[in-house]
Amino acid sequence: MRSRWFLVVVISVCVVPGFLAVIFYTQRRIDRCAYVPLLAENILPNAALQPGAQAGMPAGWSRAAGGVELRGPAIDGEGFVLEDGRALQLIGIANYVQTPAIPVQPGHSYCFTGMALTDSDKGAPTRLRLSFHWHDAQAQLLAEDYSDWQPVVLWQPDAPPDGWSPINAAFRAPAGAASLLVRIHPAADDRVYLDAMRLRQAGKPLDRSSMTGQSAAQPEVTLAPWPYGYRAALSFSFDWETAMGGLIHSRSVGDPYADDDPELRGIRMREGITTTLNIFRPYGIRATYYATGYNFLMGNTARRQFMGNPTYAWANRQNHWSADHWQMTPWFAFDPYGTVQSHPAWYFGDLIPILQREQQDIQSHTFSHFYGGFVMPHDWRDDIAAWNEVAAVQGVPPMRSLAFPWSGSGGMSDANWHVLQEAGITSVTRMSHQSQYNLFPRDADGLAVTPRCRPLPGHPRILACPDFYLTPESAERALVQIDRTLEVGGMIDLWAHTEEVVTDEQQAAWRRVVTYATAQPGLWIAPLREITDWQYALSQVTLRVTREESDGGIVLMISNNNAHTLSGVTLQLPFDVAHAIVQTADAVTPQPVDCAGAVCSLTIPSGQAIEVQIWPVV
Repeated sequence: MRSRWFLVVVISVCVVPGFLAVIFYTQRRIDRCAYVPLLAENILPNAALQPGAQAGMPAGWSRAAGGVELRGPAIDGEGFVLEDGRALQLIGIANYVQTPAIPVQPGHSYCFTGMALTDSDKGAPTRLRLSFHWHDAQAQLLAEDYSDWQPVVLWQPDAPPDGWSPINAAFRAPAGAASLLVRIHPAADDRVYLDAMRLRQAGKPLDRSSMTGQSAAQPEVTLAPWPYGYRAALSFSFDWETAMGGLIHSRSVGDPYADDDPELRGIRMREGITTTLNIFRPYGIRATYYATGYNFLMGNTARRQFMGNPTYAWANRQNHWSADHWQMTPWFAFDPYGTVQSHPAWYFGDLIPILQREQQDIQSHTFSHFYGGFVMPHDWRDDIAAWNEVAAVQGVPPMRSLAFPWSGSGGMSDANWHVLQEAGITSVTRMSHQSQYNLFPRDADGLAVTPRCRPLPGHPRILACPDFYLTPESAERALVQIDRTLEVGGMIDLWAHTEEVVTDEQQAAWRRVVTYATAQPGLWIAPLREITDWQYALSQVTLRVTREESDGGIVLMISNNNAHTLSGVTLQLPFDVAHAIVQTADAVTPQPVDCAGAVCSLTIPSGQAIEVQIWPVV
């Protein structure tokens, strides 16, 4: 009997505290929205990812585009045994995977957890973020919450990681919420695998980084998106390449002149500088010329080997080149090592001063005209360094904007985007049209459905912008695209290659569109870089109503958190303005504000907050 009581005491002293410690530890992990595999109830429908009627998809789950399917990595035997070995693959920066609808209760917190892994062929880890989409009983969207971007570990055969990366987020259901959809978004085109996903009614809310919908209060006074009261923005731009800078490397997809002689095309590219400037000059239009590296050269008699004269194995028939010789031939092998006089189709250095005198903006079409989604981060570093070096010789500043050759952004890794951001690139265009990579869906007529620049997922300092390919056949639709851009207050870039504005028919189409655009009083026409610079600068301006006066007037505080003065900041008010004054830090007395109707334009000094007092018409 004594030994039995002794055993009970030992169990009580040793086992019970340990059990309580496990319970306490588990509860703490639940509160922190950490991964708890067994002890927390999982209310996520079909968390086991059982296949459904849609081929390759788990029942009840959905996606934005192709690139999401049940395709697990070979994790068994590698120390990554999770669930039943089935994982959900996610590919594409414009894509997401979405859970089935989950019933929720207002005021309760919900915690989503999962595990993620990437096997990116760019040899670097990537990132994901989670979004919670709350709906009411009528399935109407109430609000959206977004987590921060979270790291995803890289799996490599010769260097496997210790395990998968946990992803998690917790938010509180808003008033009126009846159901929840959770989405998982990638920061790039790296392939990601998802497994062991759970949702539970628990956890302390992590953060509420953004909200939209009915629960987000809309201020009565707003900042207009464009300067001086413009309703929308438009840029004209050109992809501009020499024979060596791109034309000799043409693919058979997306290039209507792929079979033409590269030297003849180079001469047409030259001629297009004269013709486009003649079209723009009467209107004072400044466009963007996206140049390749050889555009800056007066020649290459020194036989320089730019970027180490690489060979790209991906330039083959499988990827839509007309032949496989480029995967074995150095990229600049056909450089004639001549001058602009002896080989004018191969070097355009004499044309750069002409564009500079006309105050046109010269930006990057890459140095080498490679396919951006196929190359590695070190290729991007080499290309950017080479472009900036030759541009500097001509007095052209380092690149700030990039047009992808062949719309080749599909396949860009998170690591590649990091390189572009570190290099100071703040805008990109000519984005991929493939569904899982397409940030700007088009309608049946090829028009951008929502023509607006948008922050690049995971890299908000880079703005991605939609474009419209202007040819004689598309000129009529280009006018419709301009009208749509004005309707939504957005932005569109109209573009072609300079070689496509040389025939009488081509020039007539461009003149027609330019004449139409300049006749729209609410349309701001500027280089793409300047348009996106304004958008970013405006995002650094804050506005709040500090008080309302008894006579109907209001007092605003507006802060410019940029390092430069902003002119043309436009207020949109809910009433017509009778009188307005502004007080700045460097002014002794308040100054009058330029107002017309319900709109006022301001100049805000860098790093300053100004007070604006406004009285309505009575």
